[in-house]
Amino acid sequence: MKVSDPDMGYSLPTKRFLQYIDGELVPGKGKTVTVVCPGTEKPVAEAALADADQITQALEAAQAAFPAWSALPLEKRGEWMLKLREAIREEADNLLTLLLLESGKLRSHASFETASLINYLTFFLEQAKCDRDEVLRDISGGHGMNLAVREPLGVVVAALAWNFPMHNVATKLGPILASGCTAVIKPATKTPLSTLYLGEIMHRIGFPKGVINFVAADAREAGIIFSSSRIPAMLTMIGSSEGGLRMISESSTSIKRFSMELGGNAPVIVTPQGDLKAAVAHSVGGKMRCAGQTCVTPQRVFVHRSVYDEFVGLAAEQGNTAKCGTIDEEANTGPLISREAVERMEKIVADAVAKGARVECGGRRPPDKGKGCFFLPTVLTGVTSDMLAFREEIFGPILTVTPYDDLDEAIRMANDTRYGLACYIWSRDLNEVNRIGRGLKFGIVNVNGPSTGPSLPHGGCRDSGIGKDGSHYSLDEYYYIKGFRIALD
Repeated sequence: MKVSDPDMGYSLPTKRFLQYIDGELVPGKGKTVTVVCPGTEKPVAEAALADADQITQALEAAQAAFPAWSALPLEKRGEWMLKLREAIREEADNLLTLLLLESGKLRSHASFETASLINYLTFFLEQAKCDRDEVLRDISGGHGMNLAVREPLGVVVAALAWNFPMHNVATKLGPILASGCTAVIKPATKTPLSTLYLGEIMHRIGFPKGVINFVAADAREAGIIFSSSRIPAMLTMIGSSEGGLRMISESSTSIKRFSMELGGNAPVIVTPQGDLKAAVAHSVGGKMRCAGQTCVTPQRVFVHRSVYDEFVGLAAEQGNTAKCGTIDEEANTGPLISREAVERMEKIVADAVAKGARVECGGRRPPDKGKGCFFLPTVLTGVTSDMLAFREEIFGPILTVTPYDDLDEAIRMANDTRYGLACYIWSRDLNEVNRIGRGLKFGIVNVNGPSTGPSLPHGGCRDSGIGKDGSHYSLDEYYYIKGFRIALD
């Protein structure tokens, strides 16, 4: 089966995209969706979604698989994780091809995602080996022994976003398998292909049935079933704050644990002691990488008035270098996920301009692109807090730049949001960094450039979610603590 655009020169690694339920590849019984490459607006493939019965079957399969999988020694689970890791390594090119086609990303922006699968499986297996049960202090004078023992929670449901199809799977698959939990993982219907193919890989290596189930399904239908079911011990998701609130509100049929990475509205504070060129390069670059469709991308930049004009000039200069493209084209910024997303960018810019903001660069679709869901990287100044560009999570290539006169003012404006995921500080003065970092109410504070990886905790506060992805803090969420109180005589 060839991709619809022969100029791309890609062949899909499979002709059928099947659900992976209870160790078997089965056709979806729900509606059929056409996955469209947003870079070309041409169809990539069709996939039949799972229906309500199949979603329930996946939950029941994970429930049935949990006793045997959780009872396996970590070393035995580890053998399966390493077998899966090697199979992914062998299929990395096919997974990346599907990811590129369904997301339209530039190769340079997407190539890390298949490596994430390998890295997160490796890290969480090794992290689980480092975890240990504890002997607690005996207060009975030698007549007892007390233990705190980690036990896997049970069935996990993971509902994932479309912006990083493989990386998002990686952050969940690693701790689920290492902890001894089982799971139902639902990819976004906009980008289900690479995840469903991962199910084909697991089927091919004979992974224990029911441990992991991949179901691509209607988000609303699946969300109701997942939340209302008594089977899941934990609901985890990557998505919007509204989606997270809805999941929590619908899940009161049983006591469940939540781990959610939700929306963001990341502020950037640039002081006169910061590297101005590096701050511009990262802030504008964040809007060019993946078209700004990243939960931690810089959105609202607050620059000290003494360097404000220079920052704006440099930002507009960099933004004007934008060349839109998809997959293997010569470009430095990719498409948005859909035409609707492009129209939303136009609405945000129009709202800002109508209320007095200025467009320093971008603010429109690229004139040289008749096809594709593209929007030029945009820098807005004169932004006020009543504008959509300030208040909402943009999830696109729009950056606002606002001057400030003192750090208290900058911190206050930065915190003026319901979100609390990531923030950025550009300063070489450690006293400033400490003062700003302590004042900002966000779960991730990046100073003079970000860092990421499986060993680092990733997650927010306020309406940006609860819990962490990455690090031992994430793995801890997939266990509960069982206390043993033993009388010795």
